[in-house]
Amino acid sequence: MKRFRTFIINLFNMARYNMRIIFGGKFVYFILAALIFFLLFGTIMAFEAREMDLADIYGILLFPAILLVFYPSAFGIQNDADQRTLEIIFGIPDYRYKVWLVRLVMVLVLVFILLIPFALIAYYALMSFPLFKMIFQLMVLVIFTSSLGFMVSTLVKNGNATAVILVITGLTFLILAEPLEASRWNIFLNPFKIPRELNDIVWQETIRQNRLFLGIAAVVFLLFGLLNLQQREKFL
Repeated sequence: MKRFRTFIINLFNMARYNMRIIFGGKFVYFILAALIFFLLFGTIMAFEAREMDLADIYGILLFPAILLVFYPSAFGIQNDADQRTLEIIFGIPDYRYKVWLVRLVMVLVLVFILLIPFALIAYYALMSFPLFKMIFQLMVLVIFTSSLGFMVSTLVKNGNATAVILVITGLTFLILAEPLEASRWNIFLNPFKIPRELNDIVWQETIRQNRLFLGIAAVVFLLFGLLNLQQREKFL
C-alpha cells in the first residue's frame, strides 16, 4: 500500500512538472481562455432565434479543444529550451519516446478530461446529445492538430514561427471548408452536419474516410516529428 501511494505521488509530481514545462507556466490561463471562449460562443448560440442542433454543439466545443492543444504542440520544444532541459532530454536513451511522446499523450488525455465538463455544460445548458460520441469526434481533430503542431515545431524549432504556420494553415483550411463541405478531405468536416444533397449512407462513409484520413495523417506527422528529433545537433 505504501509503495502504491509513493508511486501515485511520484507520478502526480512528474505529471505536474511536465505540464508546467509544456504550458510554460500558463496552464491556468489556457483553461480560463478556453472556458471564456466556450461560454461566449455558447451564449451567442443560445440567444439566436433558430433551434440548435448537434452540428452547433460540435462547433462550440471545437475551438476550446483546439485552443487547449495548440500551445503545447507549438511551443513544447521551445519551452524545453527556455527551461534549459533540452540537453538533459537529449541525454536520455530513446528520449524521443520517453519524453515528448509521453508528453503528447499527457496533453491529449488532459484535453479529453477537460472536454467532459465542457460537454456537460453544453448538455445541460443548451441541448442533450451523446456526450462521448461528441468528445470522440472532437478528439480526432485534436490528435491531428497536436501531431501537426509537433511535427512543424521540430522543423522550425521556434514556437512563434510554428504558431504562425499553424494559424495560416488553419485559416487556409477554414476558407476551403465550405467548398469542401461534403468532402472526406475537409479537415474541419463537421460529422453532425449532413449536407442536404447526400443520403445518410454516403455521409456515414464520408465521415469514416475523413476520420481515417485524419488518423493516418496524425500518425505520419508524429513519426516524422520523432524522426526529426534524432538530429540533435540542430536543436542544441
